[in-house]
Amino acid sequence: MPEARTPQERPLTAVPPPGSHPAPSGAALEIWWSRVDVGNLTDDVRDGLAASLDERRLAKIARYRRAEDRDRGLAAHALLRRLLAAVTGTPPNRIELGAFCISCGEYGHGKPFLDTGDDERPVEINLSHSGEVVIVALAAPGVQLGVDAEQTRTVDWNALRSSIFADQEWAATERRADQEHRRLVTWARKESSVKASGHGLSLPLRDVVTADGAGGSWSATMPAGVGRAAGTDLELAPDVAAAVAVLRDEGWPEPPVVNRVGIGSAPGSGSASGAGLGIG
Repeated sequence: MPEARTPQERPLTAVPPPGSHPAPSGAALEIWWSRVDVGNLTDDVRDGLAASLDERRLAKIARYRRAEDRDRGLAAHALLRRLLAAVTGTPPNRIELGAFCISCGEYGHGKPFLDTGDDERPVEINLSHSGEVVIVALAAPGVQLGVDAEQTRTVDWNALRSSIFADQEWAATERRADQEHRRLVTWARKESSVKASGHGLSLPLRDVVTADGAGGSWSATMPAGVGRAAGTDLELAPDVAAAVAVLRDEGWPEPPVVNRVGIGSAPGSGSASGAGLGIG
């Protein structure tokens, strides 16, 4: 029997060609993520990623002051669009994306969605990025999901305690040997929950209270009228805390399928060459 792989040893997977990949069905979820050498991508890789984006997104990314932020934006949105092309068959740079804020009821900002021009969406989406990590989650139509990734970094937790953690959550992290990582995990759980609800950070994270379940699953209670979330932690790499959540009253349906993609590297090579996104 082959030895189990640790998260960072997962082989790279190529993004499927346009029109070749069915959307998740039922309660199934897909996670697609990559570690990107932000700030150090070659011009060829950047051009390859930019070719998947529309002019509006490219203009927004061009306004970012730091190369790291520009690379992160290129990678995350190119990955999202290549995946949507795989599901729909539409060229990546012709994918229409919308956003809706449930807090104010207006379009143009808030939770992203695939805009097909009507109420029928072939797939639900969410994305996140932190440090070198970009991540996209896909779900079946009508499944309200959120995903969040937090790469390990220096955080003044005492300054954030009162705005992020409920008292019982903070106490639970205090009892752990891996306090720093556990606090990032809790943060990722909360952000994925408010993203699933559509409220995002307009909902105070302290008012979202998480509780452990079995096998890395968890639940989140949100303020009245918002609903409950069920989620699972994503074991991507030792220095990454990540979680995916769906808006549902109880129970976690099944473990997500996790795919690691090479951005700026050929599938399975681990090198910094190639056109990116596991597509030569």
